[in-house]
Amino acid sequence: MHAYYAKELPIPPPVIAPPSPMLPLMFNPLELFLPEELLPPKKRGRDRLSSSTSALPQEFKIGESSHKISLERYEEQIKEVLNHLDELSLDCIENIEGIGKGRVIIQQDFDKLEIELQETRAQVAKLQTNQLGHNNKIALARFRIAD
Repeated sequence: MHAYYAKELPIPPPVIAPPSPMLPLMFNPLELFLPEELLPPKKRGRDRLSSSTSALPQEFKIGESSHKISLERYEEQIKEVLNHLDELSLDCIENIEGIGKGRVIIQQDFDKLEIELQETRAQVAKLQTNQLGHNNKIALARFRIAD
């Protein structure tokens, strides 16, 4: 293969064509969405519930992002949770708050058990060293008797 020297040409800027007047006639964004009859039953039911004005499936508007739609779904879920909390009795809510306090107690108990475990390990280590000392004395005594 041979390499040839060529002058570097600048990269031309991109050419942006004006919008075609034929595009709106050929492109219908509503054709991108499935009619209600083709949607699975779950989706049709959920779309009916989420749309308060009509039973048609929810359609994206031009320029509307799916992010906005997911935020709307989260808002609906938050409203459902808040409605559920409104239905709970005050005693039940106090018990739920007690769970948080219970976690502190459990953590304190865990800390106490951990301290006890460390103390027990220290005692075991001390007993082992004492036992080793006794074993050494026994070994020395046997050695002296044997001599």
